[in-house]
Amino acid sequence: MIAIPATKNNANALIDDRFGRCPFFCFYDTKSKTTEFKENSLRNSSGGVGPQVVQFLATSGVNTVYAVEIGPKAKDLLDKFKMEIHITKSGKSIHEIIEMLNH
Repeated sequence: MIAIPATKNNANALIDDRFGRCPFFCFYDTKSKTTEFKENSLRNSSGGVGPQVVQFLATSGVNTVYAVEIGPKAKDLLDKFKMEIHITKSGKSIHEIIEMLNH
């Protein structure tokens, strides 16, 4: 399962530059080739958002994250959970990232 921070809850949305404070996450199942968008209810938390989001992703079965940037505390926790991290350029759509994964 792959998680991608998204600006909106559809495949035409852009990858959000803010990992922990993005409005939505796109969950892409590489086996079934399905996507699901979930609202990031943690985005307005006062502090420590990155690690909280990583916990949420871990309990959602995510093993790979695509993001523009990830803070050091979130990265440490992603490493602890042995999740793959792929840094990508800003401005790509969720659809473009998924197409790239399928080729």
